[in-house]
Amino acid sequence: MNYPKVELHCHLDGAFPDRLFIKYCREDGLIPEGVSDDDWMKQHVMSGTMSLSECMGLFAILTGLLQSAKRLEELTYEVLKDMYASGTKLVELRFSPQSHVNPGLSMEEAVEAVLRGREKALEEYPDLVCGILLCMMNLGLNLGTTVNNTRTVELAAKYKDKGVVGIDLAGDETATPIEDYADQFALARRLGVKYTIHAGEAGPADNVRFAIEQNGGRVGHGIHAIEDDAVVDELVRNNVLCEVSVTSNYYSRCVPSIDDHPIRKLWDRGVMININTDDPGLMGIDLKHEYDLIAERFGFTEKEFILSNLYSARASFCEGKEKIIAELTQAFHKCR
Repeated sequence: MNYPKVELHCHLDGAFPDRLFIKYCREDGLIPEGVSDDDWMKQHVMSGTMSLSECMGLFAILTGLLQSAKRLEELTYEVLKDMYASGTKLVELRFSPQSHVNPGLSMEEAVEAVLRGREKALEEYPDLVCGILLCMMNLGLNLGTTVNNTRTVELAAKYKDKGVVGIDLAGDETATPIEDYADQFALARRLGVKYTIHAGEAGPADNVRFAIEQNGGRVGHGIHAIEDDAVVDELVRNNVLCEVSVTSNYYSRCVPSIDDHPIRKLWDRGVMININTDDPGLMGIDLKHEYDLIAERFGFTEKEFILSNLYSARASFCEGKEKIIAELTQAFHKCR
């Protein structure tokens, strides 16, 4: 059955299409003479597991390629174009403005560049619904991120009627206790900024509990909630959606194997789940790969996939999502 897909958890810098990654690397002289495009891609697409902190290290080359407004705008447009072509009609694309600051580019200018890329995609695909999430970063408080994270919340408020739909706390969940960012979430509430929080990806169930208590309605990953039945019950009772990325969780060693991933257990307990790629370019996957994997390994049916997308559309921070909700509701009732 043909139905619109909803992806709420995709990092812009981790979603590089191969064609743009090669183009920018060649423009910047990063590819040694004699190295083919295919060989270069093999060196920079994950093929094995590593710790979450090691995964974060792979982003250095990606963010290094995105230190201009022109490239941020182009990448945003190209990523959205590819997602739309794959059947994804409701998208929240997230990025960290502070990761693109240099003498020629401010956080504000980075946000505006991404929004221009979004606008270009929306002009070309008028039935696409898309919002931008601005990521705060958990990199350790000693790295000066408190000021940048506060500024990120303020920028989300400034641009919330221009395409920015909320914020996220991303980065290395184990670098600093996520409770240390409570002030930024309190500021977001005062400014009317919606938010999701990376929690329970590499961290414990208690991190998911903290995220639930912030009343954002969504949790990035949240898979380690399965370690505490009370936290799972809280997710269900509070109607909190978990943005789950199975391949990403395996590659970053947040689960020991694909088969050990708790997506089926969480779903069967009544947790609402959104299926995502997280960093599709970095991991060499797309959303179809994740659906095929989850169907094969965990027995998800078409009707369950439609319901997952319906939950996701309802939990989206985007305006204009009602038409997607209506299409998914119709598809759900038609599906046996």
